Amino acid sequence: MTAKVITGGVLPDFGDDPEFATAAFKRWWNETNEEEERRRKQEAEEAEREASLQRLYDAIDSTFSRSLQKELAAENEVARVTSKQRADFTAFQAYCTKLGTPYLPAAPQSVAMFLVGKSEHGVAHMSRLRNSIATVHKAVGFSDDCTTDILIRAIMRCAREEELLARAKSNPQQQEG
Repeated sequence: MTAKVITGGVLPDFGDDPEFATAAFKRWWNETNEEEERRRKQEAEEAEREASLQRLYDAIDSTFSRSLQKELAAENEVARVTSKQRADFTAFQAYCTKLGTPYLPAAPQSVAMFLVGKSEHGVAHMSRLRNSIATVHKAVGFSDDCTTDILIRAIMRCAREEELLARAKSNPQQQEG
């Protein structure tokens, strides 16, 4: 079956014989409707599966939350983003926006470049920024690549070594002792 372009869309070419064209159109129409019905049914089944899973997850959360109130409160306190971390992340967000890269989730390369740009402030500052970015990522459910990614770890190691070398050069008496 070839296709004819008709104003408003593309329909199959049903031929010139009116009876054949009518039968072919009906078959095509029925197949299209059946396919659409299968798609709707599949979507409804998937939605029901997701709803069923969510009910299960809610029941599990409810069960654990009753017996783990103290522990959950402690975890929430640890996961809470402080105002300083929020400010650090806002600076990172502005950097990523300027760079044209996503900040949530952030690519480790973006974090690495941001930290390198802040290296003049020292390793402690870089560590705080890295930890702030990691905390925000964890708080919104993304993985913590900031402390596990090899590139970021290598940059932090290099910054520590450079800082130690600079201290040793500025205070040669400590080397002798």
